[in-house]
Amino acid sequence: MKTEELTPSGDAPRAFIYDRHATATTAILDIRLDRCRAYALSQGWDIAGVWLDLGDHALGHHRPQFHALCMAMQETHGPAICLIGDWDRLTRDRAHGAEMRDKVRLAGGHCETAEGETNRSKERASSFGSLNPAL
Repeated sequence: MKTEELTPSGDAPRAFIYDRHATATTAILDIRLDRCRAYALSQGWDIAGVWLDLGDHALGHHRPQFHALCMAMQETHGPAICLIGDWDRLTRDRAHGAEMRDKVRLAGGHCETAEGETNRSKERASSFGSLNPAL
């Protein structure tokens, strides 16, 4: 079953795919991105793009591509999802992960993994009137 259908206004949900990768070899990264693309398509979502923080940016708190994703998310219409392979793709640091999910929420979206886990509240999942879920 699809997580979200078209909204009452007819806007298809948009997936903003994000990942971070510190090493030079990209085989694992490519697999994660393919999983995210396949998951988005299986849900009937449009793919807004892919944002990658690489090298040192993948390890620290300064994530320029994540910031760019949030800026793009603010400009979109309709439901917006920051789609990640799994929760560690944001960060392994719990406090920083909460901050990142909050930035997505403030940009008008929510986070979801390619495994179907979401931080979108069930109450909001049944209503398309607002996309600012409580964390």
